[in-house]
Amino acid sequence: MWDDGAIWDGARAGELRLRACRSCGAVCHPPLPMCPHCQSLDWDTRVASGRAMLKSWLVSIRPDQAGETPRIVAVVELAEGVNFVANLIDADIATLHEGLPVALCFAEVDGEWLPQFRIGAGA
Repeated sequence: MWDDGAIWDGARAGELRLRACRSCGAVCHPPLPMCPHCQSLDWDTRVASGRAMLKSWLVSIRPDQAGETPRIVAVVELAEGVNFVANLIDADIATLHEGLPVALCFAEVDGEWLPQFRIGAGA
């Protein structure tokens, strides 16, 4: 059984853990009950490399947090071939473009470790 616990346990360990099919090896994110490639129900966990490319982004400004720095919410395509949504930190919005290499990092927010990304090719 897969639940989001694998993501959070992995983040606390400094890893981005993804669901991978044991039958065909395909990575599936977000998790589905059945592999979309071979219809297997046999799953394993794979640790992501941390390399990704920026696909899309938006700037999130919360009116109830006046004075706070807006955050960049990004869709990145992981090297493993699946999309992942996370914050893009320490980035200048003016320099962003589709295909920009980004790297996985983690940040502690309110006592919980969150997967995030920074501009750069290294993981």
